[in-house]
Amino acid sequence: MEKILITGISGFVGGHFVDFMNKNHNNFEIYGISRNKPAWDFVSNPEFHGFYKADIKNLQKIKSIIEDLQPNFILHLAAQSSVAESWNCPVDSFMNNTNVFLNIIDTVRLINTKTRILSVGSSEQYGIVDENDLPLLEDMPLRPENPYAVARVSQENLARIYAKGYGLDICCTRSFNHCGPGQKDKFVVSSIVKQFVQIAKGIQEPVLHIGNGAIIRDFVDVHDVVEVYHLLLTRGRRGEVYNVCSGIGRSIIEIITLLSDMYDINVEVRQEVSQIRPIDNPRIVGSNKKIYNDIGWKPKISFEQSLRSIFNYWECQIPKNM
Repeated sequence: MEKILITGISGFVGGHFVDFMNKNHNNFEIYGISRNKPAWDFVSNPEFHGFYKADIKNLQKIKSIIEDLQPNFILHLAAQSSVAESWNCPVDSFMNNTNVFLNIIDTVRLINTKTRILSVGSSEQYGIVDENDLPLLEDMPLRPENPYAVARVSQENLARIYAKGYGLDICCTRSFNHCGPGQKDKFVVSSIVKQFVQIAKGIQEPVLHIGNGAIIRDFVDVHDVVEVYHLLLTRGRRGEVYNVCSGIGRSIIEIITLLSDMYDINVEVRQEVSQIRPIDNPRIVGSNKKIYNDIGWKPKISFEQSLRSIFNYWECQIPKNM
């Protein structure tokens, strides 16, 4: 059986990827690296073959793991993935998103394993874009406007250099906003849906606390995301970069209106200055034409389905106010 090593396995996407593989591709041995052992409460098939508790910034530890395991595939998910946190801790953000990736690819180079690597990046790499440039194509210039995005651009540049200069088998994504059950409430859709559940249960007054409600983002359900990560690992073109996106933009206010209509809950929206970023892109919408042409992928799950699954998740997590 072929072996796949998932960095950051304990996280939101890692849990859903393991669940997807167990349900659809059980001919792989799955191994994971993370600081903490997984404790997923949002997947039904959490089994995997081996776990390494490690700080991925520790080069010698990572080298030892990869040498020992000799994986056929590495899915690199380990990251500090919050833009807001990157403004608070820019040094940590850069090191966690760039140095960690460099440790992995340089280890693969030095031990000369025939390992296929998927480097997961972000739509934030595009930066502030003009309305006329939408939807965003992969050949658009990258103009990162926050510490997290700068780190992701550096990660992608390292992938390109190691693929071209050293012959490593690396494929990259620029993944747009994910959403789905199990995502932490520091991310916008999960935060909004959680507040709706708390309002429905009488725990919270019917007031939603948000940042900038006018920004528009392109959201993809995590179940679609993990499916395409598997496809890119096995079929994506070496050295290429792919947008992982829906091609549909939605404002935060539109999402609130949609939830209000779906659950018949009227709310007041309150914008919190503390949640507004120093620099923010007003509108990010991608094109998935390239990824569809190369591997035949496009999202299957509607945004409404995503919202319902997130609502159901939080409904189970949050006890009713007694």
